[in-house]
Amino acid sequence: MPWNPGPNHQLSGPVFVSVTDFLARSQEEWVEIYQAGDELAQAWPIMQGAVGLWLWGRPSELRGGSVSVWQAEADMRRFVRWPKHTAIVRAWRTRVGIGVDSWQAESFDADAILTRAGDTIERPHRHAA
Repeated sequence: MPWNPGPNHQLSGPVFVSVTDFLARSQEEWVEIYQAGDELAQAWPIMQGAVGLWLWGRPSELRGGSVSVWQAEADMRRFVRWPKHTAIVRAWRTRVGIGVDSWQAESFDADAILTRAGDTIERPHRHAA
């Protein structure tokens, strides 16, 4: 998916990166997860501390997720606590497999971020119990 800039998209300096990878049990669940992620992405342009976001999906593998870039880890944590996000996590946490990775980068380097995110995305997954 294309880069979706946030309000801090012109930030220079260190950034915090978070990668999520969801594994659904069925095509119907994958579509529901994609729709939930798309709804969250609609708020991205006003998300405090957001540098930008890539959504990604592999429908044939029932997988998808995001690569989000933040000004600081605290900004990402504020998003995670956002009631809309919290409700989605509660609804899905026992129904999907989830892979995550996060790190501090010295600067926003799209190629380097996507390369490391690809390592997370390529890891094997297990379905939730």
